[in-house]
Amino acid sequence: MVNPPASPPPVALEQPTAVASTAQVIDELPAASTETPAPFNLSTPAIVIEHSNPGEAPTGTPSGVLLPPAQLTVFRPGPSSQVVSPFQVFGRGGPSFNERVTIRLYGENGRLISERITYLLVFPGRAGNFVAQVEFDTPYVAEAARLEVSTQDPRYGRLAQLASVDLVLLSAGTPRVHPQLEGPEKLAILSPQEGALIQGGVVQVRGAGWAASDQPLTVELLDRDGSSLASQSIWLDAPTIGQAGSFAVDLAYQVPFSQFGRLALYEQSAGIPGTLHYSSVEIWLQP
Repeated sequence: MVNPPASPPPVALEQPTAVASTAQVIDELPAASTETPAPFNLSTPAIVIEHSNPGEAPTGTPSGVLLPPAQLTVFRPGPSSQVVSPFQVFGRGGPSFNERVTIRLYGENGRLISERITYLLVFPGRAGNFVAQVEFDTPYVAEAARLEVSTQDPRYGRLAQLASVDLVLLSAGTPRVHPQLEGPEKLAILSPQEGALIQGGVVQVRGAGWAASDQPLTVELLDRDGSSLASQSIWLDAPTIGQAGSFAVDLAYQVPFSQFGRLALYEQSAGIPGTLHYSSVEIWLQP
């Protein structure tokens, strides 16, 4: 006769742990510190609340608006970069008067913080790369700033092109430098083109680009000395701010004799005072 299997031994159940009451939990929390925190000064390490991301790339050009390549570009530092002194500026542009490139750094209140001259690394009369080191001194832990790079008219030394980049200046800390790719011209004069013959006292200007604010752009005709012959405020025919659009305007002028003039299109900054972008072409003016 086969005996039935023995029954498993009884398992002792553990008693549930008692849950502390809300009053007991509150009594066990550490008391809040009543000490006065140390003052914040330049030696205090900066704390980044939000990650610094590269600025938004220009909105894609809609169909029907074709922009030429940019004539002046700052590759590094790109938009929204955080820099410490000194930092390196690298870009491409030209041609320029004596291959000269002017670099200016403006603080958030519009003051000129730093200015220096560098040169295109090319043979005379050509476009090429440039590089420079910029030093600055700011009384703040961090400060908004605008970096301006400009080239000059090879014939008379007038302003020809200007590009700018919004930066954050750090008195101390770790830089966050974002690159910027070469892209289309932000503000382009499509007609008349470089070297065009203009006569009859009226120049018909056609162009395209995108604006950074709702402020108007300015189209200006300059004589060979850089004096203004005509100027007109215009708005781009664009769906919204930051998207590409076009414009058309006629400028009347008077000149006593034939000469090389310069037709400029530029945008003023809505934040830090100054010029945000400047594009121009040289034309031959006749009475």
